[in-house]
Amino acid sequence: MKYTHSFIMLHAFSMKPSDMIYYKKYLERIIPKNIKINYIYPKAPIRKITCYDNDKYNAWFDYINEMVENEDDDINSEHLLEQCDRIHEILNKEVKRYNGDYSKLFLLGYSQGACLSLDAGLTYSKKIGGVIGFKGHINMDIDDHLGVKQDIWVTHGKGDDTIGFEVAEEYYKKYIKMGYDITFFKQDKSVNHDANSGIRQQIKNLEPWFIKKI
Repeated sequence: MKYTHSFIMLHAFSMKPSDMIYYKKYLERIIPKNIKINYIYPKAPIRKITCYDNDKYNAWFDYINEMVENEDDDINSEHLLEQCDRIHEILNKEVKRYNGDYSKLFLLGYSQGACLSLDAGLTYSKKIGGVIGFKGHINMDIDDHLGVKQDIWVTHGKGDDTIGFEVAEEYYKKYIKMGYDITFFKQDKSVNHDANSGIRQQIKNLEPWFIKKI
């Protein structure tokens, strides 16, 4: 099969790569028939999480203190940047499939995976097709490592008590002021952090942005 695009799908904290097939199934509802996507599912390292008594989880980066709604995460910045480099390497390899056409590459993530999708995209040196983030946020720790300005679509619900809506919104406002093209789909308090919460409305909102990018 000859692929037309590649999607790097980044899973949430404590989850596994196959969990992102959930989002693949919804994406396939809005993908035109002439588009053939190569889905790539990296796995987060198993690491000790400081705020959870050093218990081990699949995690892109460590949480130093327990996450509090509408407060910024205290994370291990070295872990974050290491994983950004790892995602960059995947992009560098995958672009060869398309003869150097970076517009064929997309990052998509959920929760902590959305954070990494955004951070990896914003620190990458080449402009890709786009970055899609479900219920995550940009980390301040990447400010000194910014690359090119990516086109971004993100969504968050005001009922999210895992990654607070206000935290996500603060970062998006900051980067919009810096000239980044960010489409932020805001949902009301009926939408929480669960992957299935508000998903149909999210995909409906994503579709026109997505179609323009591919």
